[in-house]
Amino acid sequence: MQAFAIEAMFIGAFATVALDIWQRVLKHATGIPPSNWAMAGRWFGHMPRGRFVHEVMADAEEIPNEQALGWSLHYLIGLVYGVLYLGLIVLVLGQQPSFANGLAFGVASVVVPWFMMQPGMGLGVMGRNTPNPAMPRYLALTAHTLFGISLWGGTVVYGNLIA
Repeated sequence: MQAFAIEAMFIGAFATVALDIWQRVLKHATGIPPSNWAMAGRWFGHMPRGRFVHEVMADAEEIPNEQALGWSLHYLIGLVYGVLYLGLIVLVLGQQPSFANGLAFGVASVVVPWFMMQPGMGLGVMGRNTPNPAMPRYLALTAHTLFGISLWGGTVVYGNLIA
């Protein structure tokens, strides 16, 4: 079980780094800014106060160290996704990680930003309250698709490192 936990955390971190690199490449190529993890930190920081939904996240009261909180939770959630992916594929389904199941997992995981984070941060379900709702939909879908494929890629890298 310890080997499983180490591999799962490795692939979660690997996929999270891949996502962060992708967002920097996207910014350089198109000018689209990367995720603002300070706003995510602010959103999470308000939860212990009982506030889960905001009209405009930027207007919510600042949380001390919200950027550090946001980045930390971004990576913690990436590790959790690594455990969920490997656990689902290997332990529950009895399969080996593959490009296809990584892709499917990533696409399925987009329900979290579309139906939890975006509404909670005032953007509406699937970003419908934004000036161009297609953009947050597309960005979340591409990011989570890449993330899922990178979970599988992390298993390949991990396998080569321990071989």
